[in-house]
Amino acid sequence: METFMQQAIPSSTRLQQLRWATARILFILYIVFSVVTLVGGFLTAPLMSWCFFTDWRFWRYLGPGFRLIPHGLRLFRATLTMGKGFMFDVPLAAEPRCVPDPNLAAPRQDWPHGRTCGDCANCCKPFGHACPLLGSEKGYCLGYGSFYWRYFNCGRFPSVPEELDFYGCRKWTIVAAPSLDAVQRGQSPKTGEPLPDSTRRAA
Repeated sequence: METFMQQAIPSSTRLQQLRWATARILFILYIVFSVVTLVGGFLTAPLMSWCFFTDWRFWRYLGPGFRLIPHGLRLFRATLTMGKGFMFDVPLAAEPRCVPDPNLAAPRQDWPHGRTCGDCANCCKPFGHACPLLGSEKGYCLGYGSFYWRYFNCGRFPSVPEELDFYGCRKWTIVAAPSLDAVQRGQSPKTGEPLPDSTRRAA
């Protein structure tokens, strides 16, 4: 018998999720290969540059690229020893995003800058160290819209309350997440209204 999630998700969507998961797995393997071999990232510098900056011209990003190594190691250490796993906690099959999920996050009512976050330096300084992708001149992210931005935490920030607390974000607040139980009861996870009969599936 098919599980509820298999019944509820169309096959085309499952195929797309498989593609997203494959892309993330290949990227993770690529980063592990680059770190373990020490030279893998340098030998494939154009690819590394595209992943983080959407630009094959790696020589334009040598400074930020080199600084990514100790920065990544600090975050990885925090994940293992300080309970900061949420910084890399993105489901493999999750949809790539350039904005937060509106079902999970919303701007605070007292935020004075509208849709913009203003200077990215407001948040992107974990442990007092500025993210290497943070542009020093204008204070904006050099990797905005890149593969890493869309497929991992940056583009979907925030997705959990711990992120807001850790980065000291003053713009966003976490709202109620969609409930799988509501979907199983035949209700919209966003509004709570009954779903059309054609979309209801028994578990």
